Amino acid sequence: YRKTAKEMIVTPPEKEITLPSVDCSFTLSSEDYDWVIKTSSVLSSPHIGIKSDGEKVFITAFDPQNDSAHTDSLEISKGDGNTYKMIFKLENIKMISGSYDVKISSKGVSHFKHKTLNVQYWISTETGSKYGV
Repeated sequence: YRKTAKEMIVTPPEKEITLPSVDCSFTLSSEDYDWVIKTSSVLSSPHIGIKSDGEKVFITAFDPQNDSAHTDSLEISKGDGNTYKMIFKLENIKMISGSYDVKISSKGVSHFKHKTLNVQYWISTETGSKYGV
């Protein structure tokens, strides 16, 4: 039997987490999620980007530290007129495969809510993320 001090157990807060603002939102299909995870692995890309030119939204596997590294993008949604580039570390995107409703705040936090399971993730964006570029 294993034992630990009561103070070592971390429990989630009872207070509901909310985004400070929702600056971009879209649905990420299961196929698109699986594609970007596999592509990142094949290309050895440590980051995933969500980028919009205002007309279209793309998900990209890339390495921001190496301009000559291979990248690959996939269109995932129509744009809403806003331009942005949100960056996530691949190591932080350890989620159950499936479709997600995604909401991202320009304040540095995102919310991924699984469409069929009662699962949700709060993931921070990385330095270099920009809204209104």
